[in-house]
Amino acid sequence: MLALWCGAFLMSGCSGFAPAPIPVTYLSQDPPPGRLPLGETAYVDDGRCPPGQVKRLIGGDAKHNVPRKVECVARPQ
Repeated sequence: MLALWCGAFLMSGCSGFAPAPIPVTYLSQDPPPGRLPLGETAYVDDGRCPPGQVKRLIGGDAKHNVPRKVECVARPQ
């Protein structure tokens, strides 16, 4: 009986169980080199981007010559 209930629950798409949004943390300055791991994202609100936007950093790896990616993006909600 439990197996039937579990199967029906999974087939329903788990409606009504949306994950809670993760709050975005904004830094006031760029993290020092080596402190943002490869592929990790950080948002920096240092006033260098146009109004309504923040700087998005995606960590690189200096040892493997992978630079950080930096761009201004709309402020995540």
